[in-house]
Amino acid sequence: MTVSGLLRSMSAGIVLAAIAGCGGNTNEAPAASAPATSAAPAAGASTDNPCPLTVEQVTAVTGTPMTLPSGGCTFFPANGRDIPHVFYVLQNPMVCTSIKPSELGFTEPVEGLPAPAAYVRDLIDGTHVLVCRGNNARAFDIVVEIQNDKRQNREAAIAFARQVLASSRP
Repeated sequence: MTVSGLLRSMSAGIVLAAIAGCGGNTNEAPAASAPATSAAPAAGASTDNPCPLTVEQVTAVTGTPMTLPSGGCTFFPANGRDIPHVFYVLQNPMVCTSIKPSELGFTEPVEGLPAPAAYVRDLIDGTHVLVCRGNNARAFDIVVEIQNDKRQNREAAIAFARQVLASSRP
């Protein structure tokens, strides 16, 4: 990858993170979160834990005992390492409308998900699947790095996206 390509990829990641941070404000008090090693409800997110994935789901796919730090939806190995990891990030709907996913490097569509549009791309931190739900529902990004295996990372990220879409998460 050229230096300009690397910078473009890093810039897209920064833009996604900034948009996610700007789009998540509400006037509600933050909900209490579950302890770091407990799982979210299997049916999806609840008011106690905003994460639509469970420790058990992520552990089953990665093959590694995982933890879920409180207050978020980032999974890391229980042994303290960085890989494997799985991130679920809510995005602002404008990521799929006024900005256009292709402007952020998402040019490869994912077929077969129950969403109006979904895209996949591989970055240094793993495979990203951006899901555009439509009807002003929050878009989301799933990031998976199990090992240096693009096919396995893609399959896992798409499977997690499917699980999120099947959950009761709005």
